[in-house]
This record gives sequence, C-alpha cells and structure tokens, in this order.
Amino acid sequence: MKETRDIILRLIKIRQAERLTNNKGMSADDIQKLRDFILENRRRVPPFALSHFDRLEASGGRGIAAIENGKCSFCGTPVPKDELDYLEKAKNIGVCDRCYAFLYIPDDDCKIGDFFENLLKSE
Repeated sequence: MKETRDIILRLIKIRQAERLTNNKGMSADDIQKLRDFILENRRRVPPFALSHFDRLEASGGRGIAAIENGKCSFCGTPVPKDELDYLEKAKNIGVCDRCYAFLYIPDDDCKIGDFFENLLKSE
C-alpha cells in the first residue's frame, strides 16, 4: 500500500515538475533543479508504471488523474462504485476505462501545495 501511494505521489510531482519546466519565466538554474528532480523521481517509479504514464503524456493525454465526484478528472468517465470502494479502502491506483490515465482518490498527501516553491528556494 505504501509503495502504491509513493508511485502516485511521484507521478503527480513528475507531471507538475515537467509542466513547470515549460514556464517561460523559469531561470536556467530552476529548470535544472526541476530536471534533476524529475530524473531522480523517474528512477524510483517502476518501469511498467512509468512507461504507461509516459505513453499517455506523450500522446497529449494525462498519465495520472484524480477521481473527483466519482469521475475521472481528465475525461469525466464515471468510476464504478466497486472500484471506488477498492481504491478508497486500499489507497490503491486504478486505470480509467476511457482515457487510461492512472486514477487515484486524492487526499491531503496528494496536495503538493508549495512543494516546488520550497524546492526551488533550496540551495
């Protein structure tokens, strides 16, 4: 369970860091910090999960999406109740039946807030 949660959090942070590297207002030093962060975290995600995530992101989809109001937050497909129960109970990861994004039920651990602001401030 903890390993699955770790994968979810790493994929969320990788996605956000990749988006930030495309921000035109980023300094070269900040971009390098983000790239280093991405590489380190990619090393810690199992290859099967990383390849699925990368394939979806490269095709313009989303590699990971939260479940909001019982639906995939990316494509809006309803998630069956039995799957919601399983994901909630086990803090596990699922896959959307329509867009194939990894699905997770967000909680306080998934909120990255000012994580990257703090990362970029650190020396």
